[in-house]
Amino acid sequence: MKELTTREMQEVSLEILHIIANICEKQHFRYALIYGTLIGAVRHKGYIPWDDDVDIMMPRPDYDALLQYLKENLADYPHLKVFNREECPDYPYMITRISDQRYSIEMENEEPFGLGIFIDIYPYDGLGDTKQEAISFGMKGDRLSSFCYQATRKYFAIETTTSVFRKCIKYPFYLFSKLIGKDYFQNQLEKLARIKDYNNSKFIGCVIWLSWGEKDIFPREWFDETILVPFEKYEFRIPKEFDKILKHEYGDYMTLPPEKDRVGHHYFKAYKK
Repeated sequence: MKELTTREMQEVSLEILHIIANICEKQHFRYALIYGTLIGAVRHKGYIPWDDDVDIMMPRPDYDALLQYLKENLADYPHLKVFNREECPDYPYMITRISDQRYSIEMENEEPFGLGIFIDIYPYDGLGDTKQEAISFGMKGDRLSSFCYQATRKYFAIETTTSVFRKCIKYPFYLFSKLIGKDYFQNQLEKLARIKDYNNSKFIGCVIWLSWGEKDIFPREWFDETILVPFEKYEFRIPKEFDKILKHEYGDYMTLPPEKDRVGHHYFKAYKK
């Protein structure tokens, strides 16, 4: 099979995003582009040219409502499949991925579980009413999701770890994670989710995947309003306070990174079936 280019993958994931966004608009579910996809919308009016995935956030109540809607109506979208812990026991993450099953993906360091080209949907939960409370609660999720990630790797790899200390402890961390197994960590993450109500918390974030620590914790009011902006050939919603969000997480997000860093951050190859 012929491997797809980054641009070809972008075109497929764009259509998945368009379907999910249309559902959200019709059903009045809140969503917004986030992370690198949000940078792309603001800086490029579409994808970052070298980006290899799509990220959206949804408040937990709307995320749950979308999953219920897809359970009842997925037959209307025959080439799409929902991947999360409930739908696929082998799935290694706690976020949901919506996959186009006309394609297949080979992950570099992950057991196959049937995923095609996908978009990521991050459920945002409440984290608390003070920054200190939010950091303390959020970092519990960060630690658990790190263990969960290592538990599902086929083999040990340094990957993007740069600090000397983290490199030294990563292998024992990996062995411990494999010994305990992903199900334990996923169960613990499930308990964290929904503890603090999104709509009644001053601070929010994806507690089940808070990989950037404090930079992944936001005032809820930054997400209270969204606006439609051009993204490739469609329009999608972004937070009205996108500038505050992106500066908080990335700093000077409008300046392109050095050329050597203009690469995708996932380790997979995609093929058309």
